[in-house]
Amino acid sequence: MPKPNKTGIFDNEASAVDLRVYEALKALGWRLGDTLLYQPSYALTEDEQRDYPGSKSIRPDFVLQDIQGEALAVLEDKLDDPAKALPKLRLKYSRVLRPRFLYACAADGAGGLKLLFFDLAWRGVDAAEFRSVTDFMTLDAMRLKLEQDRQKRRQQEIRIDTTLAGGFDPAAGKERTYQLDCIRILLGLYREGKMKMLVHMATGLGKTRTLVAFAKALLDYALARRVLFVVDRRTLAHQAIKKGFSLLSPAYNSHWITSGSWRAHANKNIHVVVIDTLELLYDRIPSNFYDLIIVDECHRSITVNRNLVFDHFVCPRVGLTATPRIAVPAKGATIDDADLAVNDTYCLFGCASGEPDYCFDLEQGINEGFLAPYGKEEHITALTQEAMDAGVLYDHLLDPDTRARIELGNAERIALEQLNKRILSEEQAKRWAEILRKETDYGEKVLVFAASQAHSLMLVKAINAVFNSTDDSPRYAEAVISDNDDINESLKNWFERPYSNPRIVVSVDIMSTGVDIPCLRYVAFGALTKSVAKYLQMLGRGTRLDPKTGKFSFQILDFVGLCRRMDDNGKGSPKPNEKVVTGGPDGGGAGGGGGARVDGILDNPDPASLIQRTLMTPEGLKIVDNIPVARARELFESGVKSTMDPRIALLRRKVWEDKDYQPSEEELALVMAWAAAPDVILSEEQLQRIYDYPAGSVWDFFLAVLGVRKIPTTRDRIESGFESYLALYNFTDAQARALGKIKDAFIANLSSQGRVDLDAIFANPIYARLIGSFEDINRQFDGRLREVVAEMQGNFRNAA
Repeated sequence: MPKPNKTGIFDNEASAVDLRVYEALKALGWRLGDTLLYQPSYALTEDEQRDYPGSKSIRPDFVLQDIQGEALAVLEDKLDDPAKALPKLRLKYSRVLRPRFLYACAADGAGGLKLLFFDLAWRGVDAAEFRSVTDFMTLDAMRLKLEQDRQKRRQQEIRIDTTLAGGFDPAAGKERTYQLDCIRILLGLYREGKMKMLVHMATGLGKTRTLVAFAKALLDYALARRVLFVVDRRTLAHQAIKKGFSLLSPAYNSHWITSGSWRAHANKNIHVVVIDTLELLYDRIPSNFYDLIIVDECHRSITVNRNLVFDHFVCPRVGLTATPRIAVPAKGATIDDADLAVNDTYCLFGCASGEPDYCFDLEQGINEGFLAPYGKEEHITALTQEAMDAGVLYDHLLDPDTRARIELGNAERIALEQLNKRILSEEQAKRWAEILRKETDYGEKVLVFAASQAHSLMLVKAINAVFNSTDDSPRYAEAVISDNDDINESLKNWFERPYSNPRIVVSVDIMSTGVDIPCLRYVAFGALTKSVAKYLQMLGRGTRLDPKTGKFSFQILDFVGLCRRMDDNGKGSPKPNEKVVTGGPDGGGAGGGGGARVDGILDNPDPASLIQRTLMTPEGLKIVDNIPVARARELFESGVKSTMDPRIALLRRKVWEDKDYQPSEEELALVMAWAAAPDVILSEEQLQRIYDYPAGSVWDFFLAVLGVRKIPTTRDRIESGFESYLALYNFTDAQARALGKIKDAFIANLSSQGRVDLDAIFANPIYARLIGSFEDINRQFDGRLREVVAEMQGNFRNAA
């Protein structure tokens, strides 16, 4: 163990009492600089400095320690002033260093020593006063007493501190028994000697508090003396101390250690460390120094290189995660089993079967009322949809600073996965800001996940403009894009307060973990991710209940279709959290989603009500303009009725003369080519958008303009699709009635919102009374209701 600063007994002006004490201790086998420290200096933590104003460190006269560096006894030679020496020993040194024994020394006037002794294990009347003794204890005598006490405590029934975990949860209205179950399982495994354990507990269920209570139980009953808590981010270290281990003070001391502070705080019972720091100093720490290591966010904390760090320590380790990860080899790659195991959370923590030692996941948390349920709303603007489909077409960009036009020469496309990283859309940011203004309650807390730092800043500007917040400090919306910035730390602290700005925070992934915001009402997805773990972490920001502000559920606003990609079932994603192992270098950290550099701004309006017209020229595809839907419809209808093209005029006459006229393939191709020509420049896909009829053809729209055929309404299409769907299967009467009610709810939702959402329907108490609960209806369909309804919706879309 690293030792505090020390000097030799003769390196300073030692008093006569110091020399007598030293000689007496030396005669008993205590070795200077090893088990005997003379006037060592111990730095105080910030909390300890608040407890002892004016002191930044302590410097006792002597400290006796074991070979691992644990303080066993503290000696003060100022017994000639007992009013000062004894309180300092009992109230200051004993609390900071946690020794078992205390000695106060003075000259006896006859060339010897007067000794007063105190055992901190004394209870009742025994603990009232120091006692006079004739000599110091040897190292072996102290060890014997300590081991006897440990054996006695180990035989006792372990009582878990329910003020830390397992107590009554006022938000849920019941006790958190799952935390007690977790601690009891871990205690049993620890006593059995299991070296690796894994806890899977969803965000918001008190993982850290549960493991703090577990650590306290081990310390209380002498099953452990020192605990190391490992995190992968500074914010998590801060949170672990302030909201976790500080609750054990003054019984047990904790400290967030750095590479330069470990020696000075080696006497603390609990160390919290960021994994990057541990990589720098682990080889300076004895392998048997800690009795337990807890690894927070263990699905990402341990990599191939870092596994060597943890293997250095010969003590049990517990992995703690909300999203355990399984490792699979890349297609065609041959990966050694050991390399797979290092990337697999289950294998890494002794659960090769794929089952953690304890599990209480998101679905259980919601079902049992400990976590907030949520609804999902998808808000896909036209530009976003275009990016999802073929990609947004553009032939120029705007300079991000001057807004000058930058010609590209040839038209290019950008997919949703790349949009808003290096190429941004101001128009889309404005649409999203308008949606946030419309869909959120003013003043409620909203967390938006953006695609890049530059995207975050653009969204904040647009949101503040919509909410008319430009002069406030902090503003209605702020960006939190760096956890090393003190200003951003302040913003995060302000965001956690229910009734103060910022009300909306936009971030990339800094806010996806280590942030506790019970009052958060909305989580908005403005960026895609393939990581199930990151998705659940972002989702988990909203799952905490908050009776103080009346928050018992929250809403997801999905701007990019992320919930659909994750197959979100209203209780997380059923997809496995997989790590594809390629056999190459380890990928390292989570990344920041892109920096503040911008290549350009899209000049394309977000065409929620616009149609982008393009022409193929010898130089390539060129954008003609972006026009309102109403204007595009007017162009098409005017052209159909008044075009001077003799071929179209002839077709027009044929249709008027024969309402059932069936065109040839050549005539259909003619109409499509005419619509795409320079006078109109509209494709069949664009006409489907203009007339809100995805199943329609150019011929359908041609006939509709001439008054020969009616474009079916949304209700017409749903009714038609529903009847055709029922005819496909042999549904029971009860099943048909249930589907009919769901269909009617879809029609009502489409009329008001332009979308259908099974979860939103069953979350509405009115529909729930009319249709029945989701669970009851799902049972009628043998658990396949979602599958049946999805297929039925496909019939709605395809109905003519």
